[in-house]
Parts: sequence; C-alpha cells; structure tokens
Amino acid sequence: MSAPLLEVEGLEVRIDPEEPGGRPVRAVEGVSFAIERGEVVGLVGESGCGKTLTSLALLGLLPRPRGRIHCGSIRLDGSELTTVSEAERRSLRGQRMAMIFQDPMTSLNPYLRVGEQLIEGSMWHRGVRRRTALDRAEALLARVGIPDAAARLRSYPHELSGGMRQRVMIAMALLSEPELLIADEPTTALDVTIQAQILALLSGLRAERGMSMLLITHDLGVVAGLCDRVLVMYAGRIVESGPVRALFDEPQHPYTRALLRSTPRVDARAAQLESLAGLPPRLDAEPLPGCRFEPRCSFARPACCEAEPQLVGVAGARQRRCIVEPHEFVRPPGDRP
Repeated sequence: MSAPLLEVEGLEVRIDPEEPGGRPVRAVEGVSFAIERGEVVGLVGESGCGKTLTSLALLGLLPRPRGRIHCGSIRLDGSELTTVSEAERRSLRGQRMAMIFQDPMTSLNPYLRVGEQLIEGSMWHRGVRRRTALDRAEALLARVGIPDAAARLRSYPHELSGGMRQRVMIAMALLSEPELLIADEPTTALDVTIQAQILALLSGLRAERGMSMLLITHDLGVVAGLCDRVLVMYAGRIVESGPVRALFDEPQHPYTRALLRSTPRVDARAAQLESLAGLPPRLDAEPLPGCRFEPRCSFARPACCEAEPQLVGVAGARQRRCIVEPHEFVRPPGDRP
C-alpha cells in the first residue's frame, strides 16, 4: 500500500497577540490527518474553528508576522514542509500544491486583466513563453466552462460574474497540474445553480486528473456530494473523522450530530431544524480542563468537565473525541443526565 500524498501530524498554529503581554490565539491544536492519492477529504466546522488557517499552514501562507506554526509535521509525498526554505515553498505552491481561495473578488487583482493573472504561474513555474502560456490559459478557461475564453482573457475581474470569477480561480489553480488542490469554500456567495455547476466541475476535474483534494466548507451537503472522507473540526481540534456515508448514518460526536440536525433535507420538509446554542470557547484564553464542546453539549456528564477527551479510533476507520457512546445520542436534546 502506497504512502499518503499528504500527512499532517500534531499541527499547531498560533497567532501572536498585537499588544505585548497578550495571550496568543491557539487557532489550531494537535491536528493530524492524511490524504491519499486521488482522495477528496472534506474539512467542516463552524466559522472560526481553524479550517482556513489549517490550509494556509499547509501552503506556508499564514498571515505574517503574527501567524506561525508552533509545532507539528507536514509531509508532502514524504518530504517535510515545515523546515524547507521560503524559495522551496514558493516552488511547491502552484506546482505540486494549489489553492482556490474563498473569495475570488479579493483574490484576483482588480488592476490586471484575467489573462495576465493566469499566465503568471505558467511562466514562473514552467518557464514557458508568453504566447504558450496564453494558449494554455485560454484552453483551461474553456475547460472550466467559460464561454468565449479568448475574450475573457482580456476582461478585468469586475467584468465577470461571481461564478465566472470562481471558474477563473479554479483554472488558475490547475495551470501547473498540482497533485493536491485545496478548495476553501469554493461555492461561497454563489447561487445554488452555480454551486452545483462548480461542484460538478471539481468532481470531473478530480476524476480526469486523479488529483487529491482538501475541500473546506461548512456545508454538509457539499461534503456528501463530493468527498470520500470528512474531518469535523471544533475550536481548533479535530473531533471526528471517517468515511462520509458512515459519518452521515451514525455520527460519533455530539457536535457532528448537531451539525447534521441543523442541515435542511429535501426528504424531511416537516422536520424542525435544530439550532446549536452558545458559542465556541475563546482560543486566546486559558483552556478549560474538560471537553471544549461540553458547555454546548446536550449529552454532557460530570466526567466531561474533568479532562479533555483524546481522539481515539473506532470501528470502520473512524475516530472521535468523546466519551459518550453514539447509542446514547437517542435521548432527547437538552435531557442532560
């Protein structure tokens, strides 16, 4: 069995305080996962749980000077990335790893035509001539479903619709045929029809190129339609992981259960959606001794306040960070023991 394409072990990301004497934000703590070749892994959780910072750490794009990897290992095809030089990082970005950023309007340069932004990667990483880079960019724009691709190369970002800008970002990420594509909320702010088109496009490109993908989203419907496995993140930690179908059928963590019960379903229109009361803990404060989800958990017990649960393996290549057994989730929400 071949080694995973990407291996992350014990990753911790800190954001240093602006003022002297402040506490650093422990944005990501003890995150470990792997992505196999050709596999699509979903990373889900509430806003602010650390999903995007995890992806930025993989690419060496943490906000400077305050953002930093505190400890942990990131290996791409067996090579350690946390110790490479910035020049080596730049070489990897775009060639072997690429990212579709969350908001294409802020990721694209408003002063440059689309074509100029697309050819930069090819000319930098592959050393091709301008005409060759333009031809390749035009072909990729057509491949991602943009009509009249030659004319769009001469357009500015503000002249394109939201869906077209997102397709430009996908084309830009694919220019150097990366082995790993990181998609950070690729369907945010798009209407449902365009969302479906973008997801179908990503699925087709994955099958066509055999690339691995890390899909960051808060939409479990997107995960169900595209991913092989899913990682559930809460307050900077992975609280559950496993194959998508198994996780949807039998969630192993109360937080995953709450996310699923707050997701609309077309086959259950009469069912009332649940909301998750409370807020995640502050990550710049002294950590509580127990489970981070305990203040919001409907199934918490006294032991949950004593020590933070470890991420342990369960049957079916799954993991969970909880001492409550899944069969106990059948109790009505709010019925605390």
